[in-house]
Amino acid sequence: MLNPSIRFSPSNVVALKQALRGQYPHIKSSHFDEAIAASFGLNSYAAMRPALHQLGAYARLIVVTDHLLLLLRLEELGYRSIAPESLRRLIWTINFPDDRYDDDVGQIVRARRRPAAANAE
Repeated sequence: MLNPSIRFSPSNVVALKQALRGQYPHIKSSHFDEAIAASFGLNSYAAMRPALHQLGAYARLIVVTDHLLLLLRLEELGYRSIAPESLRRLIWTINFPDDRYDDDVGQIVRARRRPAAANAE
C-alpha cells in the first residue's frame, strides 16, 4: 500500500493536523500531535518537535506519512472507531503547502522527467 511522502516542514505538519482535526473534531489536539509524530516513525511529539524546527529550516527532508502508524497511535490513546481506509483517503487529499522541491529544483526535476520527443536525437 502506498503512503504519501511529504516535505518535513512545520507548515506541512500544521496542514496535516488541520485536516485531521476537521475530519475528527472529537480527538484532542495533543493526541493528534502524538499520532502525527508516530505516522513519521517517531516515538513522540517531543522527539519530533526539535527535529522539525531544526531540519525543516535547513534541509529538504522527505518523510512518508503512514496512516496505519497514525491509526495505531490513536488507538493506543483510546480512539478505536476510526476506519483505516477513510483516514488513508483523507491524508492523500491534503494539499500540503510546502512542495517536495523548491521552485528552481522542481523545474529541473520536471524537465528531467519529461519524455523526449519522438523526433529528438
